[in-house]
Amino acid sequence: MLSYSLIVLLAIHRSLGDPTDFVHPNYVLQHAHDSSTNSAKATITRNAQSLAKNGPYSIINTNGVSAPSGDKHDYLSWAPYHWPECNWCGTGRTHLVHSGNGGNDTDTEPAEPPPDQDLGPGEDTGDNYDDASYMQARSEHLDNILNLASRHNRILRLRRSAPSSVMENSSSPIISLAPTTGVASATESVLDVLPQAPFGTLSLIPTVGISSGISTGSLPTRTSHTTSQHIAGSSSAPQAAVKTDKPSKSACTPSPTKSIPPSATWTTCPYVARDGQVNPDVRTLVGAGAINQASDGFLSNVLASVFSGNRQYVKAAVNILNAFFLDPETKMNPNVNYGQVVRGPGNDVGTFTGPLDMRGMTKVINAIMILRSSNSPDWTSELDQKMRTWMTQYLQWLQSSSIGQKARSRPNNHGTFYYLSISALSLALDKPQDATNALEEFFRTTFQDQIAKSGEQPFESVRTRPFHYRCFNLEGLIVLAKIGDYLGKNYWDMKTKYGSTIKTAIDFTMGVKPGNEKIEELVPHVAAAMAAYGPSQAYTNFLNKENASNQPFWFYDQVSALSHAPASKSGSSKRSMLAWRRDDDDGVTGTVDPECPAYFVEHERAEIDNGVYVTCKELLPYYLGHVGDQYS
Repeated sequence: MLSYSLIVLLAIHRSLGDPTDFVHPNYVLQHAHDSSTNSAKATITRNAQSLAKNGPYSIINTNGVSAPSGDKHDYLSWAPYHWPECNWCGTGRTHLVHSGNGGNDTDTEPAEPPPDQDLGPGEDTGDNYDDASYMQARSEHLDNILNLASRHNRILRLRRSAPSSVMENSSSPIISLAPTTGVASATESVLDVLPQAPFGTLSLIPTVGISSGISTGSLPTRTSHTTSQHIAGSSSAPQAAVKTDKPSKSACTPSPTKSIPPSATWTTCPYVARDGQVNPDVRTLVGAGAINQASDGFLSNVLASVFSGNRQYVKAAVNILNAFFLDPETKMNPNVNYGQVVRGPGNDVGTFTGPLDMRGMTKVINAIMILRSSNSPDWTSELDQKMRTWMTQYLQWLQSSSIGQKARSRPNNHGTFYYLSISALSLALDKPQDATNALEEFFRTTFQDQIAKSGEQPFESVRTRPFHYRCFNLEGLIVLAKIGDYLGKNYWDMKTKYGSTIKTAIDFTMGVKPGNEKIEELVPHVAAAMAAYGPSQAYTNFLNKENASNQPFWFYDQVSALSHAPASKSGSSKRSMLAWRRDDDDGVTGTVDPECPAYFVEHERAEIDNGVYVTCKELLPYYLGHVGDQYS
C-alpha cells in the first residue's frame, strides 16, 4: 500500500505543468513581477512549498531492489509496458505469493491502477477495454489503414531505394520466436507486438508461433490470426492492452516445486509488451518518480525565490539538488545503464527507452542557469563545479553508450528527447555551439519525417494511445525550439519535407478527438503556440476553457519569453536568424507526395518502443491523410 506521504507527492505531481520545459533566464529575472502571470506564479510557489516539504528525493529504493550492478546509486527502472507471461507447466495451484503490489500476477490482464498512484516513468495509463471492444477497434482500424492505402497504392513506388523483401511471402509467419534466438524476424510488423526476448539466455522462453496471411501483392490482407494482435491505433475506437496468446502447454515455463515470492517473476517468466498499458509494479521503484519530483522541486523553488526575493526557497532548492545528485549517501550515478529494463530470464541491462526517464534534467539545467544569471549567493562555485562534473559525465554517457546511440537513432519521440538532452546539457556546460549543432542535426534529419502535410505525426499516431503520443512528441519539439530561441535561432518556422511546422502539428492535434485520452496534455502546447506564433481565437477559446492561466506553464509561455519566434518583434525583424532550411525550402508547399521516411532506407522496420515495431507500409496512410474518423 502506498504511504500517505507518497500519495501526497503524487497528488502534487499531477498539479504541476509539463514535466519538460525551458524558459529564458533573463525573462524570469525581468518579468518576475508581471501581474498578467500572477495566478501561474502563485501555483508555482505553492508547488515549491509542497515539494520542498516532502523532499528531498533519491533514486535509492528502500524495498531492497537495486540495479544488477549491485550499486544502489545506479538508476533502475523497469520497462512500463511489459507484463509477465508465466505459462506454468504445473496446474491447479498458485506458485506466486502476492503481496498487494498489483503487478506481479502471472498471465493476467492489465488492470487500471488506483487514481492515487503515480503515472509511471514518463507515461500514464490508458483506459482498459474488454477483448470484444478491442478486437472490434483493431479490426476497424486495420480496415481503415488497408482501404486508404489501397486507394493510394501509387505511393508505394518509393522514390528511395528500399528493401523489397518485406511481407512478400504469404506463407511466412509474422512472428516466430525460437528458443534459441532473441533476434526477431525482419518481416515482423507493428500489427504484432512481440513478446520481448530477454537479454542473455533464452532457455526458459517458450516457443510462440503466430501466423498471418500476407498477400503477394503490395498490401497485407486481413485473415484470422492465432493470436490477438496489437494495431497501433486511432482515438476513434477503444484501444486495449497489447495481448499475446499464452504459450501452449507444450511450451511452458518449468513449474516451481514450491511457492516463490513475486519478485521471482522478474527472472523466471518471459515478459511481453502491451503497448500503452503500464504495469503497476513499475511504481514499486522510486527512480522515475524521484527525478520528476526533484526536477520540479528544484525549478519551482528557484522560481519562487525570484518571485519573492526569499532566499529560503533557494536553500530548499539546493537541498533537493544536493540529495539527488551529490550527497554520497543518496546521489544518483551519472548514467541510466539500467533504465527501463525489460525483465525476464537473463535480462540485466537497460534499454534505449531508459534515457527518457531523465528528461527532467532540462528543468534542472534551466534552474541552474537562472541561479547563475541571478548571482545567487546560495549558488556557490563549489556547487556549480560539482554539478558541471556530474553533467559532463552524464553527457559523455549519452553520447558514447550503445543505449544512448540507439535512442539517438529513433525516428519518434525517443529521438526528439535524446537531442533535447544533448542540447540542454551542452548549454549548462557553456558549450552553445555544441547545443546548436545538436539542434541543427535534429531538424535536418529526424524532424524532417515527423510531421506530415496535414500536421499529423505518423510515428506517434500509430501507437495505441495516439493523442498522448502526439502531445508527448510536441512537448519535446517545443522545448527544442525554446532552446533554439535562447541561442538566437528560429526553429519555430522550420519545415519538415512536407512543408509543416511545429504549429501545423499543434493545430492538427487541436482538431483531434481525444476520445478516452486526456485533452489536458495538449493545453501547454497551445499556450506555447500562442506565445510563439501569435494569438488566434481558436487558441484563446481553447486556453480559456482549460483555465490555462492558473498553470505553471502560463508563466513560461508568454511572447516576452521568446526573442526569435514569429510573434516577437525581434523574430519578425530578424528573418536572417532562421535556422537551417532545406535547399528547396521556398518550393516546399506541402504538396510533396508521401514516401517512406528516411529511416527505412536502411531498415525494414523501426522499433519505436521496447518490442513495438512499425513498418513503412503501416505509416504511409498517416502521411496520406486521415485514418479513421477520429478527426473533428
